[in-house]
Amino acid sequence: MSEGAKEAWNYAVANSPPGLLSALDGAVLERWANCSGLYREALSRINRAGVSGMIIKTPSGILRRSPLMDVIRDLALEMKGYEAEMGFTPAARSRISLPAESTNESDLWSEIAG
Repeated sequence: MSEGAKEAWNYAVANSPPGLLSALDGAVLERWANCSGLYREALSRINRAGVSGMIIKTPSGILRRSPLMDVIRDLALEMKGYEAEMGFTPAARSRISLPAESTNESDLWSEIAG
């Protein structure tokens, strides 16, 4: 995992309500974390360039939208699906019944995340 993906993973594990995630969610969480890392990297590149980073000039001189904008949109859509599956949005959490008591799996998540 990239550093950005590891940060996203750690953030999700640290801020998820107790009992929301289990070891079975590791693969989905990994995909979400990887998308999040790439999303942040692409957005950072656009932000560094400012508004001009949103537009590129083709070799023929035509201005068009930066491919990074498409990457950002596609990653956001993919992340939205994972977020709904894992209960990362208020609407998704409202449909989930969490156990009253849960065990602390932070050590397990650390092992999975590497």
